[in-house]
Amino acid sequence: MNRLKILFFVSSILVSASVWAESGGDRVIERMEGLRNKAEAVLIQAENAPEGQRHVHMTEHMKMLGELMSQLHKDHPDASMSPQQHLAWMEKHDKIVDDVLNQMQREHKLMLSENHQ
Repeated sequence: MNRLKILFFVSSILVSASVWAESGGDRVIERMEGLRNKAEAVLIQAENAPEGQRHVHMTEHMKMLGELMSQLHKDHPDASMSPQQHLAWMEKHDKIVDDVLNQMQREHKLMLSENHQ
């Protein structure tokens, strides 16, 4: 009976650690998605701002993207992830990186359009 209790105790610790690690990774991704969404909102403000006012929003946008890219660079998948979890993590991470690059391209086009008018 004592062995059964010990086995149950150890199993519950392993399961809770696994769930904690997975949800911790999800929180990091959610935080980065939030940063990405805020940067997107600032970029939309820049796109809608009158000429001569855009640089204020673009400066803020680039700062936000820099912070987001720093977070993306620091984030790594948990070594204990299963291959399926790792693949899901990579897909979420890649989606954020793709969106950041898209925002950078939009801002670049906005800068070029303002400089050539």
